[in-house]
Amino acid sequence: MIRRARNIVAVAGTAAVLTVAWAGAAAAASIPLVSNSNGTAGYYGADDNHTHYRFVQTVVTATPQLVSLNGEGTTGRPGAVGAELCDPNIGDVAQISLAWNPNIGLIDPKTHKPVGGYQVKYAFGNFGNFSAPDPCIQTGFVKYAAFWNKGTVLSNFTINQNDRIYLGIYYNPNQANSHFQQISYGVCDITQGVCRQAWSASRYSLNFWEFGIGAFANSNIALTAPAFSPVTPFTNNEVTCYSCSGAIPISKVTPVNSFGIGGLTEAQFVNASSQVIMSPNNSLNAAGDFTVYNGSTSS
Repeated sequence: MIRRARNIVAVAGTAAVLTVAWAGAAAAASIPLVSNSNGTAGYYGADDNHTHYRFVQTVVTATPQLVSLNGEGTTGRPGAVGAELCDPNIGDVAQISLAWNPNIGLIDPKTHKPVGGYQVKYAFGNFGNFSAPDPCIQTGFVKYAAFWNKGTVLSNFTINQNDRIYLGIYYNPNQANSHFQQISYGVCDITQGVCRQAWSASRYSLNFWEFGIGAFANSNIALTAPAFSPVTPFTNNEVTCYSCSGAIPISKVTPVNSFGIGGLTEAQFVNASSQVIMSPNNSLNAAGDFTVYNGSTSS
């Protein structure tokens, strides 16, 4: 499934493709920045009133930092890293994410309790919360807890620490039957050379106006400023839209309207004092790669 969207042809009659590649990492400083108090940090493609996304992918690393991404350690409320496709108008969202689950893994021979392990989850659902100006990023950008009981990919398989993990979402619209649409989820443990797939269905046509790639620290976080400790690198970050000639790095995502609305936006997580506690720190480079950083944890 890696880069599979390169085989998708542009839809006839659509408007201009996403263009304008940035010259280098310094160009990331010109990306609009949005601060939020809901635990999200990364990059997302905001609604530009034109672009429909149908594919998003990223490659992350199962780092030790994921065990306590949000400062809660092994309390059962993990943060996560991953990607999503989203409709901000009605709250529909498809998500896939990697997190540390303290309730799975090998059994400790002394305590007879699970010692935890890395796990990939996926889901199609609805935020059901439109109090935020942009629910896709400000309500649940890879909001892992909301999908805790949904599907699992790479079941009965152990993801080792520092394995590189591919995560992808592909919307495959059913042209023959608009009432049955399919969303495919792909995951690969690149380090171990193993891939798995899953899918979920929606009973109506979908419009994914936004995508997101990044991290989500769950509620009751215990992070302190500043955001300096790397959580994980995000590489191979690509999207495909209906007017795209193929998969493109997210660094090439720009608004296609004449108002400059939409396009790529950076999200950073701030505390009640407006201090940054999780952020990409303007790390996006011309290839579309970046790293998310967080502050110290109290656990």
